[in-house]
Amino acid sequence: MHRALGYLTLALSVAASSCGSSDTSDLGTDPGISLVTNGTFTASVNGTAWGALGKVIVSRPTATSMTFFATSTTYALNMVVLNVSGPGTFTLNSAVSNGNQASISGLSGGWTSGNAGGSGSVVITALTSNHVVGTFVFEGAPISGTGATTPIHVTNGKFDLTF
Repeated sequence: MHRALGYLTLALSVAASSCGSSDTSDLGTDPGISLVTNGTFTASVNGTAWGALGKVIVSRPTATSMTFFATSTTYALNMVVLNVSGPGTFTLNSAVSNGNQASISGLSGGWTSGNAGGSGSVVITALTSNHVVGTFVFEGAPISGTGATTPIHVTNGKFDLTF
């Protein structure tokens, strides 16, 4: 299940990154420009500022689960958070018991907190029926067969989104 989610994220990333301009710069890195149409979604990826473009997809498939999907010209990021009924801290790891994980993919590979060596957390500070605010950080372990060979570090993640 974890590996399949990582491959799905990678496939969506490749599809999203193959559309549009051939410019590989990340248009979402200027903190003075909001390029997310339903709020903000930013992070640092291996120490470089990153920001989503367009609409960040936030889904509540059940009353206690959330998924986030954000893309830019360089990466696609997906997070699954279970057992969410309100604000709290949610661990991202490969433990079958919690199922929470984050994945990020780009042209150089795919990584997930759901593989051995992955870790992280999502902190939700506000949650209503159509608005979520929080932070995230994770260490993504390489997904086999994607070209990634070393871990990726996603830090300073912040989101403030309507859905």
